[in-house]
Amino acid sequence: RPAVRGALASDRADELSVYGVGWEEFIEVDRISGEFLDNDQLPAAYAGAGVVLNDHHPEMAADGFLSNRLFDAVATGARVVSDSAAGLEHVFGDAVVVFTDEDHLVDILRAPVDGTFLSHDRRVEAAAAIATEHSFDARASVLINSVRGLKGAR
Repeated sequence: RPAVRGALASDRADELSVYGVGWEEFIEVDRISGEFLDNDQLPAAYAGAGVVLNDHHPEMAADGFLSNRLFDAVATGARVVSDSAAGLEHVFGDAVVVFTDEDHLVDILRAPVDGTFLSHDRRVEAAAAIATEHSFDARASVLINSVRGLKGAR
């Protein structure tokens, strides 16, 4: 994954925590923090991270299927960096710093976080907006209204 490769090439590699299955063939085992985090542990993990890394499978990025991690991490007020994806800037504005390639990510991770990411207060504002506009309830409402519209169009 580009975000992990970029982070490993940066001078912040020792801060990297990777969770998931199947990483053993790509990175050193001692860099893997666990197979998963329980959902109730995610908010604290994201909020407590120096920077949360994200990237997309190319097809997802091209079609605008934004990673759930973006919503979860931004909603905690975390500093988030991601590759580009269709619609990302529209949804998140400047709450997510976008890298273009692994070398660009290394440069982002090298820079002081205060000059690279939004201030704490602005991240809290972005978190509130994401929690309001993109909660499960808000998304379910969009789906329900779309179905009602389709049913009424018959």
